[in-house]
Amino acid sequence: MLRQQNKYLRIIAECNFARPRVSNKQIIRFAQVSPASVTEMTRHLQLAGWVHRRRYTGVTLTTKGQALAGELLVRYRLCEVLLAQQLKLPLPQIPGQAWAMAATLTPETTTALATFLDHPQTSPFGGSLNPTELLNDSQMTRLSEVEPDTTVIFHHYLETPDMVTYLEHLELPLGQPIHLIKQDPALNLLYIDWDDHDTVALDLAAADYIYTQASTD
Repeated sequence: MLRQQNKYLRIIAECNFARPRVSNKQIIRFAQVSPASVTEMTRHLQLAGWVHRRRYTGVTLTTKGQALAGELLVRYRLCEVLLAQQLKLPLPQIPGQAWAMAATLTPETTTALATFLDHPQTSPFGGSLNPTELLNDSQMTRLSEVEPDTTVIFHHYLETPDMVTYLEHLELPLGQPIHLIKQDPALNLLYIDWDDHDTVALDLAAADYIYTQASTD
């Protein structure tokens, strides 16, 4: 039960980033479980004081839930760094392996791992490892919400294996300015480019989980 609880808290924390609430549909998609399972688990999390549930509008973390989710994300992202930097695992394989590893880490092992890795500040997918910034989305905008003809910094993204593979294929430059040219809702696409690169069509559903910051240029 504890492992499942932690899995849900991580999913809710990640999907709640830069949006007001997490829908049951989102949790079902990323947890790959039935609607009944989501209802049961979110009810359990609410009774434990980890989340707020509102019928028809979705789920958010409580202050208590944010604290625990932050701890889980630090462990998870440290494992991502280890697998990427030390073991050179292909990026699409890292999220699943990192979560399996993180689920068994003790606080002492987490501290030792952070020291071994020289206290990294970000995961291979751009997610913060700074506890004070981890869930701070005040300066973040989903790429799907960026106005056309705007340049933004590609900060990080929700690292599902399919998403990692997709963005690797597009060679989208993490941490670099990208220019949103326009959206085409009819085709569920948006069009972007960046320095010395031709225009790329990006799936609008994927853009909903790409987080950007305003460019200072």
